[in-house]
Amino acid sequence: MRTFNYTKIKDQKWDGETLGLIAAIYKEAGKQELYLKQRPQALEKLIEIAKVQSTEASNAIEGIVTTNTRIKQLVAEKTTPRNRNEQEIAGYRDVLGL
Repeated sequence: MRTFNYTKIKDQKWDGETLGLIAAIYKEAGKQELYLKQRPQALEKLIEIAKVQSTEASNAIEGIVTTNTRIKQLVAEKTTPRNRNEQEIAGYRDVLGL
């Protein structure tokens, strides 16, 4: 197992560009937290859209297809699979839920 010696980091000198990038990361993380608190419904809608698109694209790569309406229903668990392709899609949906 590898271990990391953090004592070397505290003695390391960081240039302005690196520190600026670190600050930008923290700034964006703060914006994300604010968005999560202010607009949870909008974020939830975006998550659902992403799940449908991910399910459709990933299964299409494997040659597994069905209609857009059926994919949306399967991802939302509003219907049961009718065939093997739809069972595969439902399985992918279940993995996304983990």
